[in-house]
Amino acid sequence: MEHLAVDTRTLPERDRIEAWEQALSSVGGPIHVDPIPGEDFSGELSSIRRGSFFFYDLRYSGMRLWRRPVDVAKMNQELFALSLTLPSCSLHVERDGRALTLQGGQAYLFNHAATYRTQPPSAYKTRTIAFPGRLLRQRVRDLRHFYALTECIGSSGGLGLIHTFAKHLAQGAADWSADEVCTLSDQFLDLLALFLGSGSAAASPCESSESAMRAGHRQRALQHIRAQAADPDLSPARVAQACGISMGYLHEVFRGFDMGVEQTIFEERLELARRLLSDPRRRRVPIQALAYEAGFNDPAHFSRRFKRRFGVTPGELRTELKHPARAR
Repeated sequence: MEHLAVDTRTLPERDRIEAWEQALSSVGGPIHVDPIPGEDFSGELSSIRRGSFFFYDLRYSGMRLWRRPVDVAKMNQELFALSLTLPSCSLHVERDGRALTLQGGQAYLFNHAATYRTQPPSAYKTRTIAFPGRLLRQRVRDLRHFYALTECIGSSGGLGLIHTFAKHLAQGAADWSADEVCTLSDQFLDLLALFLGSGSAAASPCESSESAMRAGHRQRALQHIRAQAADPDLSPARVAQACGISMGYLHEVFRGFDMGVEQTIFEERLELARRLLSDPRRRRVPIQALAYEAGFNDPAHFSRRFKRRFGVTPGELRTELKHPARAR
């Protein structure tokens, strides 16, 4: 069990921003803190880590938080977080090109490993449970980066059940035994998966059957892409052939999602390249060699795509990882 408690009001003013960035990074990954001129900068975090789960209470004001592409590139794992916002507070969020307002007293599920900006109009307070995304992806196909649970869970009873269970789990996080935490955490993920998987409107039996078939084909395509991303010859045609479906149907099952087939292939290669660049054991391997290892044929093309995705070139990321203090 690991405890962390930070209150910027108790720190010298010159140390507050750096200390707050470090605290937030410890529970959610690297993030940039931008004080708002003329406002009172204040942050308070109380966190408990049990296994791979983080349970924390967070309050902050007088600042914007920005998870930049380079911050995402430096994350060593994908984290999802269920945030229970406290009543009488709100938060302005920009993510995926959309402006959102998180309301008090609601529940939100979001992916930390995605770019976003936040700004609270007043003190923002939340109770959060964060966990590795892979644990939820084992239970739910096609996870989105963001969910307002009031919108995707049809019944008020289901939403109330998630609220109650999450609060119960978080409040007892320091007292549960290791076996209890493991069991309750699994039940929490199963509960989330149950409602995330059934949140869409009811469909006819024929529509449900077709939807399940399309989802199955898409899942097999994704698994093949992830397993073969390092193959420079991987293409939509080869994915379709491996899955036993036509090219047209392959593109059809990806329609309506954030990325098409070809973009998904490049995204998986970029993620592989990011992991290789972040691996301390590969620091002496030339970037060009890592690009080839990740499935890219053209190092210049790789560098352009990498910068477009993460906001820095592969060389700049490697430098930041070697000398993090220079990035300030």
